[in-house]
Amino acid sequence: MNDYKYFTQEGSRFLIKTNRSTAVLRTIVCLAIAVVVYCIIPPERKIGLWGALLFFVFAIVNLLKTTKRLIIDTQAKTVIHKNNMLSGEVVYRFEDFEQFYVLTGKYLFITMDSTAFFIFDHNGKEKRVPIVVGLFGSKVAQNAINEVSEIMNIEDK
Repeated sequence: MNDYKYFTQEGSRFLIKTNRSTAVLRTIVCLAIAVVVYCIIPPERKIGLWGALLFFVFAIVNLLKTTKRLIIDTQAKTVIHKNNMLSGEVVYRFEDFEQFYVLTGKYLFITMDSTAFFIFDHNGKEKRVPIVVGLFGSKVAQNAINEVSEIMNIEDK
């Protein structure tokens, strides 16, 4: 049994590890900023309310990130993806897998973030299923892809 950095193994199923403590911390920080913005800016100026609402939305998004599920079942040869508790669960088959894809966001030649994706042909449509997001480089995304390749027993396609 291998020890993976991004996945935990339960029999033939591999579940993505979520960093709940970081997401909860970001949620608390966003809520604190929302309260500060609302309290500092006078009520006559509506921008304080809008700013507070914006940070409240950021807090909700961070909470939703903790409910993401990605399960790779090597026995059933499926990938089960649920983006958050508000979205439905989608099952993809290994044979529908096409490739991995890394999307990087750059600002002034500095990599700000990178996201690793599965690319599946699902019912005739290309579907991108996010695996992990890494900040300030693409090493995290590449390492996650290497782990997934090993788990799915995929050679270079």
